[in-house]
Amino acid sequence: MKRFFPFFLISTFIVVFLLFTGCSTDKENAKLSVKESLNTNYESLSSQMKDSTDFQQLSDYLNEWAKENGIDVKTSNDQYIVLAKPASEGFEDAQTFTVQCPINLGQAEEKNGDLETAAAVMALLYSSDSHGSLKAIFTLEKDGKPVGANALSDKYLKTDNFIVLNHEEEPALYNSIAASSEIIASQTLKRTSPQYTKAYKIQLTGTASKSPYKYRGDYPNAIKTIGDLLASCKSSSVLFELASFEGGEASDLYPKTAEAVIVLQENDVESFTKRFESSFEKVEEYYDDLEEPFEYTMIETKMPDQVISTKDTDNIVSLMYTIINGTYLKSDKGDVIAASNIGRVSTKKGQFKLQINAKSLENSILDEMRTIFKTTCGLCDIKYKEASSTALWYASEKTPLFSALSTSPKTTPGGTLENLDGSAFLAKKADLNMAVWSMNKKSAEKQLNTLMEYMKTFGPSEK
Repeated sequence: MKRFFPFFLISTFIVVFLLFTGCSTDKENAKLSVKESLNTNYESLSSQMKDSTDFQQLSDYLNEWAKENGIDVKTSNDQYIVLAKPASEGFEDAQTFTVQCPINLGQAEEKNGDLETAAAVMALLYSSDSHGSLKAIFTLEKDGKPVGANALSDKYLKTDNFIVLNHEEEPALYNSIAASSEIIASQTLKRTSPQYTKAYKIQLTGTASKSPYKYRGDYPNAIKTIGDLLASCKSSSVLFELASFEGGEASDLYPKTAEAVIVLQENDVESFTKRFESSFEKVEEYYDDLEEPFEYTMIETKMPDQVISTKDTDNIVSLMYTIINGTYLKSDKGDVIAASNIGRVSTKKGQFKLQINAKSLENSILDEMRTIFKTTCGLCDIKYKEASSTALWYASEKTPLFSALSTSPKTTPGGTLENLDGSAFLAKKADLNMAVWSMNKKSAEKQLNTLMEYMKTFGPSEK
């Protein structure tokens, strides 16, 4: 018996070891629920991208995650990454689905929400097991522009169903994106020698690459703010000469910075300063509420060699005061139907140029806005030109895709003034069967389950 005891002991140990390791392995291999996958993905993404604004780093992480979970990586670069799962067994002829989400890593308030959406897309890939060909696209959004969406190869738009997934405070489903118009107001400038003696630079800096349609009314428009300051002085007979007016980078973004150089007669400096202080207090209220930094200064500067003629200055100031900026029309329910934004101004090279973006969910209202812009420019003796326009996008809420997505949470499809990625995709493929779907951390689980149930409906019939 002594001879067999060591062997018996070792055998018993092996059996026990295998039992325990087997249980451990089963636990590790157990498939996560949708909710668990959402939470795990978000925690991992947040940790990985905590101190990073580099999309390539995110792309590399998603690449590794996909390989670990048996998901194909179709394309991976510093602007977008495409992951894919082939059709499940029996779903080879089923409708195909593509889900896309934009990622803005440069702005903290958007970064967290976009990572939540990315985690939801990962959970969809991980959890789906009954579907036709399924793709997920993550695209870079930077400085208020859909960089990744613009760069995306057209071949990835060849799908039966395309869902743009966004993060919003409340779940929403959009079947309409506003029509838009790019308007340029311009005037050839006459210049003359300054008659007054004190030169000042008025500068407002604060808003970095934010959409006036997404952050409607949250920020003061730097160009409009300085324009209103000049108009208030003009109406109060505070005399000044305008040497230059510059600001903004794009018509569809809040101007990050605007500055005007003016020349005052010495006895008007105090009056102008009081009006500047009043303007400063209004701007300060905005940024105090936002808890964001800004700089709004009036600093004496070098006397310019020339200033804009009095007549041209009057025309510019009148236009700046009367031109539409911000909300133009709301529905009876209080939803914004039409709005506009002054995005860029310049007086360089002997030419005044003001760039304006206008959007509306109704074509007739946009036509009305165009007429008002044209009339306003005419009254100020300034040329009007429509540089470009984008057509209204609308999809019937009765289509199968919208009918399915609107069930959980129950949502009536509506319109949005702006969806950068959606518009970029429609420009590539006008007949894209697209839905813009917004979710948050609380609603994501139900919405993903709704989508997965819908994908199952295209499989083989149960006998």
